[in-house]
Amino acid sequence: MNKLLSANFMRLFKNKTFYLGMIFMFGLSLWAIIMRYRDIKRIPDYPASLDGLLFVGSIFFPIVISVFISIFIGTEYSDGTIRNKLITGHSRITVYLSNLIVCTVAAFLIHLIYIAVILCLGIPLIGNFQISAETLILSILCSLITVAAISAIFLLISMLIHSKAAGAVTAMILAIIFITSSLSIHQMITASEYYPPYVYIDDSGEVHQMEGEKNPAYLTGTKRAVYQALYDFLPSCQFLQFSNESDELIKDGKFVLFSANSIVIVTITTGAGILLFRRKNLK
Repeated sequence: MNKLLSANFMRLFKNKTFYLGMIFMFGLSLWAIIMRYRDIKRIPDYPASLDGLLFVGSIFFPIVISVFISIFIGTEYSDGTIRNKLITGHSRITVYLSNLIVCTVAAFLIHLIYIAVILCLGIPLIGNFQISAETLILSILCSLITVAAISAIFLLISMLIHSKAAGAVTAMILAIIFITSSLSIHQMITASEYYPPYVYIDDSGEVHQMEGEKNPAYLTGTKRAVYQALYDFLPSCQFLQFSNESDELIKDGKFVLFSANSIVIVTITTGAGILLFRRKNLK
């Protein structure tokens, strides 16, 4: 395992896709800071804080990590590296786990570069956070477990598809599905139960005061419970909730739930990946 990890880390730090991912998240964090700074300068009484900014760029993280992992693992297949590892006596389990560890560490670094820029440049330029330090620290730690879950999912796909091009396309499609479905679930979960009251003027010039109406799309009962379960389970949905950076996540025990769900995802995908990879024909 140590030799596999050493070889994989050497490949990682020479991998152009890894550095492109780092550069992308670095640029995204700068853009987020600039946009917040412009809002503060342009809008009177705009709160000068970093609340809501720490994870807003994470919505793009599934795409970034899907591209990196699919190309990183796909290159091992195209170059015959995985087959050579097996020929030299390494088991398929250790090959899979070593790839999981290296890809997860790479994902951590790509994720943390965004957070580091927000903290190092955002605080002196914009201001501090209004949320508690406890919430901030727990959200960062919990987000790393979510990152591990996302990495495990895309590694599973990449280890089972030996074609680099097919693996990259499949992973990107799944990443886009994650993002779009998460945004849709977020919109449905956070929708108001009632539309706000409003005033309108008819053609005769008469003013009408309308009471708030019930939102027919508001989720209730079993349907809401299912959507809420998905909202708390899917890693991409967890990132959307992290972006709120609310102390309510601590009061509701969401950080514990998020971490437990992510650990379940890592366990299931890794177990399934190892089982399927052991049966995979590598000719």
